[in-house]
Order: sequence, then C-alpha cells, then structure tokens
Amino acid sequence: MWSIPFFLLIDTAVPALIVLSVAVLTVGLGLTYGPQAAFFAELFEPRYRYSGASFAYAVGAVVGGGFAPLIATALQTATGQSWPVSAYMVAVGLVSLGAVLLLRETRGQVAVAGVTRTTS
Repeated sequence: MWSIPFFLLIDTAVPALIVLSVAVLTVGLGLTYGPQAAFFAELFEPRYRYSGASFAYAVGAVVGGGFAPLIATALQTATGQSWPVSAYMVAVGLVSLGAVLLLRETRGQVAVAGVTRTTS
C-alpha cells in the first residue's frame, strides 16, 4: 500500500520527495476513480441505481472521509510519528479490499423491469 512509502517520503521534509509522493498518490487516485462510477452503478439494478450509488458514495465519504482526519490526527498526536497513520490507512484499505471481494460479479447479467437475467 502506498501509505507507508508516502508518509516516509513526507517525513523527509525534502520538497522534491514530497512532490513525488503526492504525484504517485494522484496517479493511484486517478486509476481508482476511473472505474469507480461504473462499479457503483453495477451494484444496483436500474430502478435503484441513481439513489443507491449516490447514497453509498455519500455515506462512504462521510464515514471514511469524515472520521479519517480525526483518527489520523489523534494517532499522530498520541505517538508523534506518522507510522500509526500509515498502519491505520493500510487497515482501512484491507477492510475495503475485503468488502470489494465479497461483492457479486454482475458481468453477463441484465436487469430489465426489476428482474435480473443471466445472458449467455
């Protein structure tokens, strides 16, 4: 996971390494945001798709994005080091990976009028 080398590079306080760490982070974010919209849309049948994807994205942003800075600040303040923040990010990433792996595959399925059918 990128959070460990990211914070190691940030901790150096060398501007070029900080820019490098942010640049690599930006590339990774771009690679995830690209397929994310299609992935969220596939999780819901058409009649619930807009509401389901919007609700899931909003709740995820509040829970993941709202509390993460508070937790990271508390970890940094309590220890005076950045590695606990990296460990927290790795743990959250592993929970997210586990959740994604538990989702069902929708390839080859077509939802028409609320009924999901498998295509051949």
